[in-house]
Amino acid sequence: MPKLLKSSALVLILLSDVIVVIGQELETIYPLPSYADRRYKEVWKLEEWSDRDARAQDWSDVIKNIPLSNNKKIWASFGGQVRVRYMPTVNEEFLPQNSGLFTLRMRAHADIHFGENFRVFAEGIYSNTTKDNSERLGAGTPVTKGAFLNLFAEYKFDLYKQTDLGVWVGRRELQAGHERLLSPGNWLITRRTFDGAGFYIGNDNNKLTGFISKPVIPVPDGYTTRDQNTTFWGLRYESFDVAYNSHAGFGVPSWSSFSKTYFEPYFYGLHRQNAVYEEGVADENRYTVGFLLSGPIKRVFNYEVEAMYQFGTFGGKNISAYSITTEFGVSFPKIALQPHIWLRFDYSSGDQNKGDGTLNTFNPLFPQVAQFFGEHGAMDRKNLTSFSANVDFTAFKKVKTRLTYWNFMRSSLNDAVYNTSNGILRSGASSARDLGDSFQISTIISINRHWEICATYNLWEPGQYFWDTQAGKAHTQHFFMITTQFTF
Repeated sequence: MPKLLKSSALVLILLSDVIVVIGQELETIYPLPSYADRRYKEVWKLEEWSDRDARAQDWSDVIKNIPLSNNKKIWASFGGQVRVRYMPTVNEEFLPQNSGLFTLRMRAHADIHFGENFRVFAEGIYSNTTKDNSERLGAGTPVTKGAFLNLFAEYKFDLYKQTDLGVWVGRRELQAGHERLLSPGNWLITRRTFDGAGFYIGNDNNKLTGFISKPVIPVPDGYTTRDQNTTFWGLRYESFDVAYNSHAGFGVPSWSSFSKTYFEPYFYGLHRQNAVYEEGVADENRYTVGFLLSGPIKRVFNYEVEAMYQFGTFGGKNISAYSITTEFGVSFPKIALQPHIWLRFDYSSGDQNKGDGTLNTFNPLFPQVAQFFGEHGAMDRKNLTSFSANVDFTAFKKVKTRLTYWNFMRSSLNDAVYNTSNGILRSGASSARDLGDSFQISTIISINRHWEICATYNLWEPGQYFWDTQAGKAHTQHFFMITTQFTF
């Protein structure tokens, strides 16, 4: 791995040189579209082709709108991203063991348009790490030979009154709502994607989308492979198109900044062979119905409610599970550092009685793994009750800091604690609900629209359940993360 470290250091040095030049150039000229978390959501086409060079802020804008035919009906945009991250953990999983994970991830894409209605989007990904931790699938699983993150064709039909019907087929990243159920997982070393087909009908203010797919899973030191044991499909409505940012840290939209109410009802189906729960291992056919409602109140307060119910079968048993999240916040935009204070309550059901013929453990499907319960990404939204208090600060419009406190408990005493890899983090008999208390501070420094740095420290004091289910002392876990990311 010394070769990987040297290569990563060289990449950062070169990027630093480029960034200095970029920062000195025309920073305030026409603000072209910001970078999206899913790069295929970006729209770079200009009405006047001659405007491109005049409105470009730097070299990266010049490669976003390139004509490929004389009549300029065929055109392309190119871009990419480089991310370097180091994540050391002291007393990992409350045991006297330490680990350090250094990762490198690179993405590059081409968005080729053939006229106004048809396009092909291709994006490659390469990732590597100094530690192949395949037990945390996705977190420490690199694709060292490279792979396609996105490779799909899309056609848009113009219907009427600014209403479009779009269809796509191929490999595509999927994202929805506040990413509690469906996310590319920007925190992961190899982002999550799906092979399948889908459609959307509507416009940016009202849209119905549907898809059927199979997840793509990373293979250590290889390419990627389609998960033949899992089929995932869904149908949802969104009241407007959410702008997901590409931040290396928080990674999800700031709901408090919404100027209007957002509503998203949905219905998902998951069919997975050999699913793992405390109840056992069996084939899972699970259906999720739910909604997300979020918005501002007089531009000072914000609220969010997401409720989900699941039913289906797990082997010969029935599934009956649910999860609910409530959030309420208040902003102080005219005070120094513009603090935003918000409280959140999360509840996801656990199995009540093992062997009673019903599985009550909630399944969060394909969520953002590190956003809601700590950047370590160790614990999943299964059999979990959490209360959190958060404060966001903004300084000089470029530095954002979030302070978070969590209290964790098991929802059911008869179920395990689950990790984010569809497995069990800790199991064992105990009458304790307490999983501990955690504190986190995370800061994002946006040097310019290309380069940002994110630093995180998380402390997790183990609760009585972890003391009861391991031999010896349950140690306080300390997690650190430093990330630098360059997007173009």
